[in-house]
Amino acid sequence: MNSTDTLLIKEARLDSNSCIAKKDVAGVSKYWMKDFVQIAGDGSYTVGKAKIAADWKYMFSKSSPLFERIPDTITINESGDMAWESGTWNYKNDVYHGNYAAMWRKIGGKWLTQNELYVSLN
Repeated sequence: MNSTDTLLIKEARLDSNSCIAKKDVAGVSKYWMKDFVQIAGDGSYTVGKAKIAADWKYMFSKSSPLFERIPDTITINESGDMAWESGTWNYKNDVYHGNYAAMWRKIGGKWLTQNELYVSLN
């Protein structure tokens, strides 16, 4: 386990949460790979950083979803270029909550998410 990489991913997640609170789509999406895949809590999915960023801009313009992801586990693979993150997510301004998992890849020394899966538990 590389504690530096684990800390970098945790810091990226906290920054991403902060960007969500500010409705800063560019700040959130800077952690996504170009082919980023997001599976929402209801099972719907979207592929591609540009498409997902556009969806988030629309979402932020229509409502104010204030959610955060709280990592419980971050595991770096043996070669140090891929990581697994899992934890809980919740809306701070609504009743929705659940579990999530993310796949991270280290590209050019920077950790980016390739996939995120959310499961609603209510």
